[in-house]
Amino acid sequence: MSLTLLSWNLKGSKGVDVGAVVDHIEAMAAEVVVFQEVQRRQARAIARSLGAKSLRWGFKHWPIITWPEGMAVIGVTRPAPAHTHAITHRWVPWSWRRRILQVATVRLDPEGGPGTAITLVNVHLSSGDATAIRAVEAGAVARRIAERGRPAVVAGDLNDRPGAHVHTRLHDAGLRDVWSTLRGDDSGPTNWRGWVAATPRPPSQRLDYVLVTRGLDAVAVSVPRHGDPAFAPFASISDHLPITATVAATGTRP
Repeated sequence: MSLTLLSWNLKGSKGVDVGAVVDHIEAMAAEVVVFQEVQRRQARAIARSLGAKSLRWGFKHWPIITWPEGMAVIGVTRPAPAHTHAITHRWVPWSWRRRILQVATVRLDPEGGPGTAITLVNVHLSSGDATAIRAVEAGAVARRIAERGRPAVVAGDLNDRPGAHVHTRLHDAGLRDVWSTLRGDDSGPTNWRGWVAATPRPPSQRLDYVLVTRGLDAVAVSVPRHGDPAFAPFASISDHLPITATVAATGTRP
């Protein structure tokens, strides 16, 4: 019983190449997708093109000069019903500092057998030097997982590099980084600092992660690699790269 999940910060305020995003999701055979920085109409267009089983878009903030920005959980080949929760600057809906998280339920067993449901949390933590705020937000993630009392996956943009305090907070809550587990290092950059569309520069930092709790094993993880023949379009789509991971219920790996 496994799940292939894709997480991507799309920087939707700059526009989204729906066709390119859909092509990559299909190429990675992602069963569930989580987006950060995506507008509702963009998420709908992607879900429609995928023929998705479910879509839940969550409002994050409205910058007034453009469409409201949010996050989305798309159940591509299996439903992923989700709820949205504001966790930072809840009552300031026009501020980019406002943060939300989405909590979804996904069944690893398509037949819906007992004990196969997992919790999926889509996150986009506060940016910049807001170290203390990120720690509080990580605590909110940990509480949502504990409340459900079942294996969980956390995916999204943590806005901090490996080894930062937020990772200690999440590790203390029982979460393990899939990339470090499988690759044994902290490489795999997913973000450009000072991004300009179509930049020839390689990404310089890892901000995007998939984390799992006890009860789930990391099976595979990948990020598009700078220098590969098919890499160039990713530098135009967003300032973040997608990360794709496959996880399986402990003891069920082939």
